[in-house]
Amino acid sequence: MTIGIHAEADLLAQRTGVEEYLYHLLKQFTSLAKEKQQQIILYYRTKWPMVWTQIRLAFECLIYPPDILFVPAQIPPFFSNVKTVITVHGLEFLRYPAKYPLFKRKYLYWGTKIACKRAAAIIAVSESTKKDLMHYLDVPENKITVIYHGFSGSSNDIAVKSIFEWPYFIYIGRVETKKNIDGLIKSFTLFKAKTGYAHKLVLAGKRGFGFEKISSIVAKSEYKDDIIFTGYVDEKTKFDLLKHAAALVFPSWYEGFGFPILEAQSTGTAVITSDVSSMGEVSGDGAILINPESYQEISAAMALVVDNLEFKRGLIDKGFLNLKRFSWEKCARETFNVLINA
Repeated sequence: MTIGIHAEADLLAQRTGVEEYLYHLLKQFTSLAKEKQQQIILYYRTKWPMVWTQIRLAFECLIYPPDILFVPAQIPPFFSNVKTVITVHGLEFLRYPAKYPLFKRKYLYWGTKIACKRAAAIIAVSESTKKDLMHYLDVPENKITVIYHGFSGSSNDIAVKSIFEWPYFIYIGRVETKKNIDGLIKSFTLFKAKTGYAHKLVLAGKRGFGFEKISSIVAKSEYKDDIIFTGYVDEKTKFDLLKHAAALVFPSWYEGFGFPILEAQSTGTAVITSDVSSMGEVSGDGAILINPESYQEISAAMALVVDNLEFKRGLIDKGFLNLKRFSWEKCARETFNVLINA
């Protein structure tokens, strides 16, 4: 059996959620293919991802079709009769359409709808994503397999001292409105006004849709000098920042999975995250769950992890226990079984 894999995301040096997922799967697939005597073909592109997928990859699959094509980023080539398995990472573009540019929203909607209808099997990264597939796109339940992402552990050489001299809260991820960064900034402003503490807010990640709005909110904040944008950070810096933070504050409106939650738990950092979509499912008992609409709840949770160290230590211990549920080896093996049985 020949398994084709749409592997363009693996080329990116600055990996985020989907790229991290594919990177770890491919590391495991080599040994699994030998074990199960299967052949793997990787399809890479160098530019124009949408055009490449719909024209170049479609042509390749027409001339030299694999037995199954695995598309880990949910939208396969449409003009191809090759049997496909797709992974759906989330449907936030349906939950919160206004937080996406119009073209991207339309492309994701129609692309995902067609992909789900034509796919031989669908992998959802959480029970929450599975429910959304059934609710928004009428996907039959028996077509969906839930396979959690894995987790490989934090950096082995985390800095002993923080790179900052002052206490801080941190957010890790793309800095955009769909992640509720505007709400986080307003909550942080409320936290500062109520407590008078010296903490700062570090926003670590690339700029995304709505960054101009976020910048405007920061400019109007009384505590704008305490809000720091780092831009993209490499893996070591990311774990350094997490390790020394007072807490990860991750009040996103929607996550298909939510890698930063596990990354923070692995460094012994308290987690504050939303009580919607998959975040409570992924964090287990190792997080304070807040209503992302409530600045009061978010700011109160920030004060709690600063003021109550015993509570914070208990939260961190629960986070370490939660990590045991997630394994890349398990994720890859379950994914491989879906591919060869689709």
